[in-house]
Amino acid sequence: MKLKVMSYNIQSGRNYGEVLTRGYDWQIEVIRNAAPDIVGVQEMGRHPSAGFPLYPIDNPTEYFSKELGMYAYFAQAILVQGKYPYGNAILSKYPIKSAKTVIIPDPERKQEGGNYETRCVLVAEIDVLGGITVLVSHFGLMEEEKVNAVNTVLEILKDIKSPVLFMGDLNMKPDDETLKPIFAALNDTANGALTPFTWPSDVDKDTGKGRRAPQEEVRKIDYMFASKHFNTKKVQTLQTRASDHLPYVVDFDFNEN
Repeated sequence: MKLKVMSYNIQSGRNYGEVLTRGYDWQIEVIRNAAPDIVGVQEMGRHPSAGFPLYPIDNPTEYFSKELGMYAYFAQAILVQGKYPYGNAILSKYPIKSAKTVIIPDPERKQEGGNYETRCVLVAEIDVLGGITVLVSHFGLMEEEKVNAVNTVLEILKDIKSPVLFMGDLNMKPDDETLKPIFAALNDTANGALTPFTWPSDVDKDTGKGRRAPQEEVRKIDYMFASKHFNTKKVQTLQTRASDHLPYVVDFDFNEN
């Protein structure tokens, strides 16, 4: 059986085009056109960062689910301004048998001036291929957060007996030492390659740099890992400005053995 899976940081509904605006319909159209069976979404929710106004939809996950006709589960990491749920989500053409939210522990000590934010791992059991488990996460920016996130994922994996997929914006390049335990535990669908890059989405073809942040390095920071049950057939990023991240899409064959 074939399975198409997408990991997509939707940048809280932002359009990263020439005119910066906010709205979820761009991302919904990207997903609809790609027609994946499962989507792991990061930055789902109403977040006022970077000077954008809050987009007035109270339950974005429910909105995506309704518009796309997919099952959904939302994993809350934080409450923005104490009232707006924000975190990860999963969308699936197949029923979600069970799902839970695992909070990644905050570092005990935080660097002064560091950019910290509580993160989580979404764990969902999907009723397809006899039952598979999908993990979705968005790792923090600080090194201590990344270490805690990797350790949390490894602990979750210890208890999973079914075929498993793990995806998300991990905020690390493939050669980051902190990420090595994940590469050891699961197969990287990009086979460890530095390409395709996934951030930023507004790369100028002439300069090879992002238009809005030309001082930043173009990089691969979005991933999808799979257990041995999945054979990776195709990996691609979709060219769109519906977010600062490019959607990361993998086509799998399933190996029942």
